[in-house]
Amino acid sequence: MDLELKGKRAIITGGTRGIGRAIADRLAAEGADVAICARTEAGVIETVEALKAQGVRAFGSALDVRDADAFRTGTSAVRDLGGVDIAISNVSTRPTLEGEEGWREAFDTDFLQHVRFAELSLSKLAEGRDANLLFLSSIAATLTILPPGESAYGTMKAALISYMGQLASTHGSKGVRVNAVSPGPIFFPGGVWDQIGKHQPDMFKRVAQMSALGRHGTPEEVADAVVFLCSPKAGYITGANLRVDGAMVKTVNH
Repeated sequence: MDLELKGKRAIITGGTRGIGRAIADRLAAEGADVAICARTEAGVIETVEALKAQGVRAFGSALDVRDADAFRTGTSAVRDLGGVDIAISNVSTRPTLEGEEGWREAFDTDFLQHVRFAELSLSKLAEGRDANLLFLSSIAATLTILPPGESAYGTMKAALISYMGQLASTHGSKGVRVNAVSPGPIFFPGGVWDQIGKHQPDMFKRVAQMSALGRHGTPEEVADAVVFLCSPKAGYITGANLRVDGAMVKTVNH
């Protein structure tokens, strides 16, 4: 299927590994020009070159999205691309702190930086073509029982879905669609579930078996859903949260 993305201009945060990298690769394969940012300069350089090799324009910035000043001054992507049609807010993290500091960490990384990205993107998206803003959330947003230390993480992911719905309602009249994708456990080399598989193999197997498909997902499977939602083929979909979890969450998705 031709997703009609050739010539579109897309920006993705956290675009050098895992889900973000898979999204960037899928967009480039569809002919979209892509700009990425990530914390590691070497990863940005390697990814940009790989995207260019697919025959599209590609740009990158090394920065930490939690640093408001660096984020505002370092994202020259819209200028480089000549505008933006697709904005994908992908960055997330796993908890590293406890107590109130852990809640602040989760707020900064799993909610506030998404708000910052949206506010910077929306005015430019309204000037684009078939404009889309998409957030990567998580099935943790729907769960009331989470692994130790992840209460704040799940809460912020739920807040992000609520925020997405608000933006979809307020910006639809401007021609901007806003959606979210909520992955379940996604395996890729060097990722969280790779580490769990090495150090907690029983937990790794148990979580895989919770999926109706009996396995973890892949970044490419999430990317396919993201790229479809950002394409004109999904032109009447906005305000949606699409779970990509192999039916791990055992509730009606409404």
